[in-house]
Amino acid sequence: MLLAPAIALTFGLRVVPMLLAAGMSTTNMNLARPYDPVRFVGADNYSALLRSTDFHDAVWTTAAIIGPAVVLEMVGGIALALWLARPFRGRRFARGAMLAPYLLTPIVIGNYFRMFYSVEFGQLNYFLGLLGLGSGHTPWLTDPGTVRWAIVAMEVWHTTPFVALLCLAGLMSIPHEPLEAALVDGATPWTRFRYVVLPLLAPILVATLALRAMDALQLFDEVFVLTGGGPGHLSEVFNLYLYKQGFRQFELGPTSAAAGFLVAAVALLGLVAAQAHHWHARRTA
Repeated sequence: MLLAPAIALTFGLRVVPMLLAAGMSTTNMNLARPYDPVRFVGADNYSALLRSTDFHDAVWTTAAIIGPAVVLEMVGGIALALWLARPFRGRRFARGAMLAPYLLTPIVIGNYFRMFYSVEFGQLNYFLGLLGLGSGHTPWLTDPGTVRWAIVAMEVWHTTPFVALLCLAGLMSIPHEPLEAALVDGATPWTRFRYVVLPLLAPILVATLALRAMDALQLFDEVFVLTGGGPGHLSEVFNLYLYKQGFRQFELGPTSAAAGFLVAAVALLGLVAAQAHHWHARRTA
């Protein structure tokens, strides 16, 4: 009974909207034509999406942005966690300070990086100009060759502390005996990391990768503020595509069908994270 309010709230805020969206995905509902009768169209919305070039472009853009971002976040997070696991003066302060970017809201981050990348008064062009690198007037957010990498850099700066925090927790849970045995055997730091730390940390890394990918698939706020999906559709990530279809064109049927693909992808990554957790539990039992 004590859990009843939480269960009811979760059901009302999560399950009911998902069921309504699943129902709307099989109709031709369009709020721009409120007087047209709503018809059942079955799987037509799903088949139309699979043939839609805009849908394909949104999927590819999302993959092209979150793929490099997640890889760089994992590498940077592991390196940062290894550094923070070492004893040094000011370690507690460093552990707290590293979380500062992750605690900022996405809207604040989007607005800051929009100024940071600005052609006229951006700090990036200013400092590159001082160093003699580039013209000092690079249009980072309107150049097709740089806009996606600008978003990748923003995401890496924002969420690498989250990855580092989870990796640090995993490092702190590793038993000391294998590391001490490897040290007695004369193993180098790289050998200890490659053959002792990395295998023991693998379940945590898999779970972290899955969790980070789930979160990255929901990327919207920062891109909406930073580029709005431009230039053209080059930075139109999947959630921005859903926003434009649902709240600008009011195509609720196709939008709900597209959201179904996103829910399926997130659910699949959730299963991977759960499996990694069970794997880690079995290895440490």
